[in-house]
Amino acid sequence: MRWKDESGTKWRLRQQRLAWPRRVKPEAAFEHAPNLGDDPISGIIALPFLLVFVVLLPFWLVELLLRLLLAPLVAVLRLAGVVPYQLKLYKAGRRTGSYSAHGHGELVRLRWQLAETWGRPGGGR
Repeated sequence: MRWKDESGTKWRLRQQRLAWPRRVKPEAAFEHAPNLGDDPISGIIALPFLLVFVVLLPFWLVELLLRLLLAPLVAVLRLAGVVPYQLKLYKAGRRTGSYSAHGHGELVRLRWQLAETWGRPGGGR
């Protein structure tokens, strides 16, 4: 959810969709990849990057597979209130708070309450 309050400050409420935060980020390896040019030194410089990528790729694939296999179970546990929903509130791009809700009904009430408290016009819907 996104909204602006009366003073024009931007607010955003994000819900963490998965059971745990993502730890392995394969795109981080590409941020540090050297530019392979025509000179032979570029290949030597790229060797550590390729080695790190080859080592991290299997970990990322295992994490992805676990997430896909466990997603239905986590969804049922969240609906039952066993695993809490995680909400993070941002004000002008900076996180101002974290909230947990057990069960879908509490999640809806918490969203509505946060939106009304922080000045969203029309409440949380």
